[in-house]
Amino acid sequence: MQKFFEFLGKKEREAKHQLKIIESILGGHGFVVKDHIHDDDPYVFVYNPKKDTFFDGIRIYKIGDQLSFRVQKEEKTHPFGKAYPLAIEDMFTDLVSDYKPEHAGKKIIEAVVTEVKKFFERSSEAEKDIRDKQFDKDPFGKVQVRSSDFSADYSNLTYMRA
Repeated sequence: MQKFFEFLGKKEREAKHQLKIIESILGGHGFVVKDHIHDDDPYVFVYNPKKDTFFDGIRIYKIGDQLSFRVQKEEKTHPFGKAYPLAIEDMFTDLVSDYKPEHAGKKIIEAVVTEVKKFFERSSEAEKDIRDKQFDKDPFGKVQVRSSDFSADYSNLTYMRA
């Protein structure tokens, strides 16, 4: 019978192995990747090639049985926001029915690289759209800062009690 700690050790080794593979895939396709695989909480940090965003990159790590990624401000800070799955096993299952296993593996590599590139591109575009919506020009050509669309501005309301 397998002991619980042996089971956890096996899962941790498996996660580190998968992260090493992801590191080599993305590093081989032009991304700058730093491995933090030997940390207490193993992950791979992928630097954002788009320099016009507020975050430096993404953290790829294992959540349960699935690899996922989240936005991270700096390489050694904690990630924030929504975790996006890298459903590699699902991709493989779908592709094996259409291709031989070797070709399916190549298609998965392409899909992972494409997914990460698209994420960085979409994030950059979204931030640009948000920045563009924050400023208006008045009829005289002066730039005005618009109050945030995400929070209520009650500064112009005055209550008088008699």
